Amino acid sequence: MLIVSWHVSSAQRSIDKINPACATHAKVGVVAGWPPLTSVSDKGVAQGLDIEIAKMVFEHAGVCVEFVRLPSAARSFAQLTKGVVDVVLMVSYTFKRKQWGHFTQPYRMERMRLFSLKPPESVYSLMALLSSEATIGLSIGSYYGEEIKSLANQDRFGNQFIGISTIQRRIELLAKQRVDFIIEDEIVGNYLSHKWSDKPIHIWDYPVHDNEVHFLLRKNKFTPTERLHIDQAIDELQQQITVLVARYRQLGQAK
Repeated sequence: MLIVSWHVSSAQRSIDKINPACATHAKVGVVAGWPPLTSVSDKGVAQGLDIEIAKMVFEHAGVCVEFVRLPSAARSFAQLTKGVVDVVLMVSYTFKRKQWGHFTQPYRMERMRLFSLKPPESVYSLMALLSSEATIGLSIGSYYGEEIKSLANQDRFGNQFIGISTIQRRIELLAKQRVDFIIEDEIVGNYLSHKWSDKPIHIWDYPVHDNEVHFLLRKNKFTPTERLHIDQAIDELQQQITVLVARYRQLGQAK
């Protein structure tokens, strides 16, 4: 039996009743501000693509889960290392993050794209855009690939990347032309641009970062056998996950 209810306390976390029949219980961290990937309904229920995938995978692996609301993406890994949560969703692999936990098999692809008010053009590199003094809004604490990392570390371009805490705020600043571009997951950007902007927002084809995402498991929480079962569940559920991702992609494209 999978535990899926959500209760938000003053500490911004869910405390679900533990099912004594489960051999393993895990607290899954959720950043609420990324619909339709992760969000919280008006009734306080965790929902979205990555929530559904997590439910499928951990149930298949014999792990009961409770969802813990995280204050921000930037604080996810600190909450993992402190033991506030046992699992973080949608994690891109980096060597530094490997120090904080165990990566599972990748469970889906993340496709980061540029969004702008102006219609898309052919572009061969982000450096070309930045050379025209364009500004780009980014999520604080997120990883956008080596091209962004390299450019952001250059004195010439570093101040053209603007850290903006929430996607709502990034879309707002884009609509007000405070930034020229934002970079978002394709599904999230399409979905929320239609909901939160009264101006047309266009997605660009340029592949900023096509990347596999994983669950990051807290060290010392899961045994090697349990981690193996989680990886096997991801492999065995790939067909269902692919269908689910396609459905959410269509949702993001709906106007």
